[in-house]
Amino acid sequence: MFRCPSPFAWSCLLTLAIIVPARAVMAGEVLLDVPDLKWVIVTQAGGSAVQVLDLSRGVTPLATLRTAGRGRRLAVHLQREGRRVWVLGERGLDVHDAYSGRLLEHWATPEGLRPERLEAGPGGRPQVVSGMQRHEALLGAAFLVPADRRVSLR
Repeated sequence: MFRCPSPFAWSCLLTLAIIVPARAVMAGEVLLDVPDLKWVIVTQAGGSAVQVLDLSRGVTPLATLRTAGRGRRLAVHLQREGRRVWVLGERGLDVHDAYSGRLLEHWATPEGLRPERLEAGPGGRPQVVSGMQRHEALLGAAFLVPADRRVSLR
């Protein structure tokens, strides 16, 4: 569900359109507005990169998250604890460090799973929703696993 960004985010995006080179902002989209941190997470239309911008002292790019090869971007989630940005694509879920953009972990989408969105899960970690099913990203696992099952990673 699309949530209209705050007026603060809109004014900052207008500033971005003026200050930042036009090619970096044209046809961009706000994926996530985080007013308490004064951050916005934006993308270029059709681009594979996601940018984390700090708007507290002007426009300061924090990180560029590379998501090439993951398919169409479906959702973005910010985990405040640890400042992690989760990016859901058609082919899997990535978690990035919000300050450096470094890819921390990737979980592939199991065959037959059609991810739709992310929902907040326990401990701030998101769960991938597909129809009535929920899948989660377990550390050490290569694929997203059903959230209601016990899994051994031996």
